[in-house]
Amino acid sequence: MKRRWIYPLLLVFLASAAPFGALLLPGTPPAASSAAPSPSPEPELPAITPQPLAASPQPERTDAGADLTLYDAAAGQTVTVPGRDFLIGAVASELPPDWPEDALCAQMVASHSYALSLGDEPMQVNSALCAGWTDKTVLQARWGEDFAGNYDRLAALADTVAGALLCYEGAPAAACYHSISAGKTEASQNVWVTALPYLQGVDSPWDTAVPEYEVSICYSAEQMAALLQSLGLQPGNDPTVWFGAAEWDDAGYVRTMEVCGETVGGTTLRGALSLRSASFTVDYGDGQFSITTHGYGHGVGLSQYGAKAMAEGGASWREILTYYFPGCEIVE
Repeated sequence: MKRRWIYPLLLVFLASAAPFGALLLPGTPPAASSAAPSPSPEPELPAITPQPLAASPQPERTDAGADLTLYDAAAGQTVTVPGRDFLIGAVASELPPDWPEDALCAQMVASHSYALSLGDEPMQVNSALCAGWTDKTVLQARWGEDFAGNYDRLAALADTVAGALLCYEGAPAAACYHSISAGKTEASQNVWVTALPYLQGVDSPWDTAVPEYEVSICYSAEQMAALLQSLGLQPGNDPTVWFGAAEWDDAGYVRTMEVCGETVGGTTLRGALSLRSASFTVDYGDGQFSITTHGYGHGVGLSQYGAKAMAEGGASWREILTYYFPGCEIVE
């Protein structure tokens, strides 16, 4: 497929049944305490090193009604999914089915546009985990006696937006999404190197009112030492000096932090410490490290809780998408 922008490594991985579950590192010691997880599943990208976008000829218009090819990790193979089924399974993996209609529609169009922005590269999902997309069988087991009502509601909304895509310069946009921002969405290049003009951050003040916006977890000094050593750092005998000054970006996320005498990226620390976001502070006392995070997710693109608040305030799904992705347009 011809297109101006190629997004070869922006593959969305989502964890709905256990938010952030896919991001926990094997062998990572559990935190001593944490707040309840967000009710919204957490969309995430895999731990890979993305490459800069490559230029290609002007894209052709994409058929929004075409079947989608996905790589389903649960099946261990690619699967072909009708567009309507994808919309239903994608939003069901992301948001509670009783959320406002316009928030659900915005998520459907974002997921659909993102999947198509990958071109010939199939979106990676795990139907068994409701990660990225799932099928009717899984939803029946998940929702039980509520299945018929939930499915019918989402199916009706899918019919409403089935022909709609979020596009930038005529091509489907890489409409990334996350649960809760730090109060402003993040610029794409601060997370994945590549700078996209419609992913440069917008204010999302509604997120700061979400109960799970601020969450603290604790690690003992021994646990923290092991985690830092996994990054190749050498903690000394004095835990009070392991963490130093942080450099923050415009969206309120840690760009870099001084750790054990080295400069470490905020997203790298987020992954190593299994944090909800890269907007965090670190405090030490009484033999424990307390880390307080703000928001939930990488922070790029659509804030799902921001979309919920906008929809509750009367915004349409079109207004939600064009707000979070400035410069993009809805093509129907």
